[in-house]
Amino acid sequence: MGDCPCPKTYTAPEAAKGKRTKKSGQSPYFVGYKKHTLRLWLKIRGKNRLIPLVSFIESANIYEGTLLPPMIRKSQEELSLHLPIVVADMGYIGMDQKRDLRIQHQTAVLTRIRENMSPPEPYRDSFCPECPEGVPLSWDGYDPATETHCYIAPRDCPVGRSCRFSGHCYQEVYVSSSLDEHCFGLIPLHTQVAQRLLQEIRPQAERGFENDKNKLQLNRFFINSLRIARILGHLSDASQVLLLFAGMKTNTKAKAQSLMKRVYTQLTFDF
Repeated sequence: MGDCPCPKTYTAPEAAKGKRTKKSGQSPYFVGYKKHTLRLWLKIRGKNRLIPLVSFIESANIYEGTLLPPMIRKSQEELSLHLPIVVADMGYIGMDQKRDLRIQHQTAVLTRIRENMSPPEPYRDSFCPECPEGVPLSWDGYDPATETHCYIAPRDCPVGRSCRFSGHCYQEVYVSSSLDEHCFGLIPLHTQVAQRLLQEIRPQAERGFENDKNKLQLNRFFINSLRIARILGHLSDASQVLLLFAGMKTNTKAKAQSLMKRVYTQLTFDF
């Protein structure tokens, strides 16, 4: 048993061992399939809304990073939708994928970085270029033609006229994106917009998957076929879109909950 050289097989065809977010009392590993969804974030009537655009349902051992480029291409080709910014989890931290999407699609992929990952040596302390006096410079934009970021002296410089370089302060500093794709991608990681997206928008993505599992009660299904998993995955996306429109037109939460129950009935197939 333990020394058997035979490859591991599962009763569910094309199922594989995958890794998931660590939770108390739960193994970080599972056997099965995994749903990868690209969602459009909108703010409607003061509420954050996540609309599923493209989903791939694959074996659990497929690396997420390889799926993001075809998702972006599919959204452009089939929906005529250009996505300037994608906020993703650590599974999409691949540097090559970030670079290719930046160059080919002008899409910024924002992820947090691992604890053992450090910014380039000149910017190790603050992640941001500084002037000789140690004052962080302000990001002034990205030039796709040269693939460089422009930084300028901040208007509210704390040093002011007392700075020894005040008479001949340099006005612009350029940093190449190729220096570090994580820290200086299309949108530098240290900027306020990048940090706000990661802190406020990134947690919203988890709610989309929780809705799939709980509100649509997909966690009650035992799926032993990749084909069936893909059917249910795409049906759940369609249900989420329908529920979104229903919620926008519904005055009471009870009506929306009633609709969810009817959707669950339609999703309950006897496979």
